[in-house]
Amino acid sequence: MKVNILLLTIDRLDHTKNYVGQALKNAGYPFELCCTDNGSKIEPEVIDLVRGWNPSLHILNDKNVGTTQALNEMIRQRPADAYVFIGNDIQMPQDWLKTLVSYAEAIPESGVVGIDWRGLQYDKSIVNGKVVKNTTNVFGTMFVTQAVRDKIGEFCEDYGPYGLWDSDYSIRCTIAGLLNYYVDGLMTTHQGHDVGHDSEYRKMKDASLAAAAPKFNENRKKYDRGEYFIKYK
Repeated sequence: MKVNILLLTIDRLDHTKNYVGQALKNAGYPFELCCTDNGSKIEPEVIDLVRGWNPSLHILNDKNVGTTQALNEMIRQRPADAYVFIGNDIQMPQDWLKTLVSYAEAIPESGVVGIDWRGLQYDKSIVNGKVVKNTTNVFGTMFVTQAVRDKIGEFCEDYGPYGLWDSDYSIRCTIAGLLNYYVDGLMTTHQGHDVGHDSEYRKMKDASLAAAAPKFNENRKKYDRGEYFIKYK
């Protein structure tokens, strides 16, 4: 299975250096790195840092075009058998990508496969010999195959720079009859979750989430009617 790691950067040099660098070393499985920089201006050194990792694709945007637009564009330019979106502030465990691939290969009905970072209680089940934490909504690290994209289409680009696109995709997978879950036994640590409740980063997230909610509710009604496929551009 050919896997592309999808990374988004906007400044945050120290986080990217410490956590993405570690994630690449800990992957335990071959991959291509694709990155989009959504307008790093405060710390443009992050662009040179990523360039030093020899990504197969490195898109440099002058502004923040949003999470889903950037992810979709990387996938359009560098197709693969599977894609995993990682944050630049998440500490990844050893062999994390190897484990995600093993689950996706063992469970053909997988939708979004994730690595838990919140430590909540989940109902567990065994599917084809793999223990999964059942959830309808995967947050954080998200692994999806091209077969899933062929079934439900692209990430929805309706939600601005940040907000609810992951919930949107998980819901569409569930409605399409796919299984979303976290891998049992794998945990990440989200080091930069809020970066200060009064920080500009947190304010951007909160404003974007609030703005996305009405469109999300509108789209959810459409998905419930079975209109969950979003065409490739």
